[in-house]
Amino acid sequence: MKTRLKGNDLAQLAATVLCGAFVITAHAAPTVITNGVDTSATIDDAGYFSATSSLGLSFMGREFVNHGTFASNWSLNANGLSAGIADESNGSNPFGSTATANIDGSVLVTSSPGSDWSITQKVSIPESGHVAVEIQLTNRTGATATDVEWGVGLDPDQGIPAGLGYGTRNVINAVGENASVTATSADGWAISLVNLLGGSTNSIAAYIDPASCCSPVNPDLMLTSGQLPGSYGFFDRSINLAYDFGTIDNNQTVSFGYEYIMAISTPPPIPEPSSYAMLLTGLGLLGFAVHRRKQNT
Repeated sequence: MKTRLKGNDLAQLAATVLCGAFVITAHAAPTVITNGVDTSATIDDAGYFSATSSLGLSFMGREFVNHGTFASNWSLNANGLSAGIADESNGSNPFGSTATANIDGSVLVTSSPGSDWSITQKVSIPESGHVAVEIQLTNRTGATATDVEWGVGLDPDQGIPAGLGYGTRNVINAVGENASVTATSADGWAISLVNLLGGSTNSIAAYIDPASCCSPVNPDLMLTSGQLPGSYGFFDRSINLAYDFGTIDNNQTVSFGYEYIMAISTPPPIPEPSSYAMLLTGLGLLGFAVHRRKQNT
């Protein structure tokens, strides 16, 4: 179920941390969060899923991202240029962020105090199979920023543990406020990237990279590509969301969020032995009829 986030929740959390009343424990990356039952994620200091652990993003014993060429990333554009790209494949951390483990089981990722953009990400597991990211983005550049855009993506590889390769069936479910995109492996394990809170956005796009599995995608490209809901084939491709915030004044903050939802769909039923027998009998009769027809022509 999609949960609507309150825009000031993360602001209150950040303020509490800064006041010292909320106990946190600092870690060098990565930081592991889990619901203790079936869902876990390993968060690097920059806020993406970490490849330094055997478990990057896991549900019911199935690992979804930590295979092959690891790809988990987010990007920020401002004033028509890239302001920073956080990419696990090369370990980039453009805003000097640090991940800290909270006593409530979540992880708070905060950018360096001297950064032009203050970025606070709260990563949590609100329920089984769900990993939520709530973000506060504040302009600290000293001037109004235009064309502010955010992008996030990953390469889903949940078919690897079952020996089914890197490919997934990739589908854009919706764009706009309800934007979401899903990648499903051949054996029915699915991961969706779903918008939770759009903030003051002009638009939100769901995007499937048509050419690559593992490289960050420019948010502007995602927002202007015009990809619409529908199936984009069975390939090894990244799934992504992009947000267009337009103009953000100096010291102005926007809040938004998205969620990774993992699930296993019901596999197709395996025919009973009697069904196999009926199928073989039918094929045999069909073959016999075709053979007689050829003899009579």
